Amino acid sequence: MLDKLFSQLCELGGVNHVRLIDQFGSAVKTTKKWPESAEEQRREWAEYCSIAERLGLGSLFEVWSEGRRLTLYDHFDNNLFVHLSGKDGKKGVWRYELERLRQEWNSKQPEMI
Repeated sequence: MLDKLFSQLCELGGVNHVRLIDQFGSAVKTTKKWPESAEEQRREWAEYCSIAERLGLGSLFEVWSEGRRLTLYDHFDNNLFVHLSGKDGKKGVWRYELERLRQEWNSKQPEMI
């Protein structure tokens, strides 16, 4: 199931980099040549969570970063974080497909137990 999710994310239009990270911050699956290491991404996520907590926003599930490229950090499920990055990504398409894949992932979880 993880391989299928990874390949579907890699096929999204405008996505150049995909990384799946477990709840401990270790890269489970990743494309090559990410601009940041998994450790840097884990630190960024921790910083975003800290900011959300200080502002009283509650739990953080998703962060979009825009600059020379578009980057998405998503708390996909309790044990998995998805990081996407690309120069020509369309936020609406990424968001729609990620939500569709999350629903598919959640529907398959009982089968895996």
